[in-house]
Amino acid sequence: MVDLGGLGPELERARARTAALLERLSDAQLTRQVSPLLSPLVWDLAHIGHFEELWLLRRVAGHEPLRSEHDDVYDAFAHGRSERGALPILPPGAARAFVADVRRRVLAQLAELRPEPAEPLLEDGFVVGMVVQHELQHVETMTQALALGGLPGPAPGRPPPVTASGEVLVGGGPFTLGAGEGEPWAYDNERPAHEVEVDAFMIDRAPVTNAEYTRFIEHGGYEDRSLWSAAGWAWRQAEGVGAPRYWERGAEGWIRRRFDVVEPVPGTEPVQHVSFHEAQAYAGWAGRRLPTEAEWEKAARVAASELQHMQGAVWQWTSSAFYGYPGFRAFPYREYSEVFFGEEHRVLRGGSWVTDPLVARPSFRNWDYPQRRQIFAGIRCARDA
Repeated sequence: MVDLGGLGPELERARARTAALLERLSDAQLTRQVSPLLSPLVWDLAHIGHFEELWLLRRVAGHEPLRSEHDDVYDAFAHGRSERGALPILPPGAARAFVADVRRRVLAQLAELRPEPAEPLLEDGFVVGMVVQHELQHVETMTQALALGGLPGPAPGRPPPVTASGEVLVGGGPFTLGAGEGEPWAYDNERPAHEVEVDAFMIDRAPVTNAEYTRFIEHGGYEDRSLWSAAGWAWRQAEGVGAPRYWERGAEGWIRRRFDVVEPVPGTEPVQHVSFHEAQAYAGWAGRRLPTEAEWEKAARVAASELQHMQGAVWQWTSSAFYGYPGFRAFPYREYSEVFFGEEHRVLRGGSWVTDPLVARPSFRNWDYPQRRQIFAGIRCARDA
């Protein structure tokens, strides 16, 4: 049985990442909304504290709300991201004080809590793990906002270089997809684990690099209608997209803005900030396709030693739409996963250089709209064997 009081260091590790990410920013930068795609950074900060209070102080410990008005202001489903800058959000100093007060109360409370077999939230410390992961996921969302706003980013601020090439054969046959008993903090959309049949396929050893993606651009990939789905071509034309986000042509080749730095595009890094539409078009140009999420997870579990950067470099688009697994049960709230199920969202796998290893497990499922490019997403191709 997990000692809940012993999970305090995990909460503190997540908070250290949040603090390090935001420490160099002025109050004006924390308050500014850099894009309608993302919240003001100070909203995310106070929302992290509100979520922690909601689950660890109110839901588990039975405390009364510290600030009842926060239930509306910091409800992620009550107000879209584009609206949050106009809400009566806490200023930076007050937000920091609020999250610190919540954390002090939580650490004191955890020492008093005892897991109860009849309470699934407390089993294996799940509710604490959920709060930790929630903060770590917001660290990545806030890092996206720093990139969009041209603000100082975290160190090292980039994915590791690609050194591998070629393909790996993954044999066909049955495979267990989803989180098993050894992953007690997995989310509801990763469960239940279930057997699927996967045909043999080939998958690239490494993600597509900037140099490889540059060849796609130079060979007219953005102009070749045959490479694009109808939805992808309509998006490309409407947005005038001709390169990954933050890229532009310089006097001596491609350059990019990386947070608050402009630099030549490094050829050996995995390409990032590409949409599902771009990933799909690139794969077709390369004579490949995107893997399904079942293929991706099978490769990550059975061929991990032969593959480079399955986690820790870039999110990798799959061809799969985001649906619940057979037997899915929303837990502990349906708004985390269930409200996003459907063809509108595509699944990404793996985790980026920003994603914490606690989150970037083989079964973790990320999702977004196919046109989104603010995420640290790239491409790994596959093909039929």
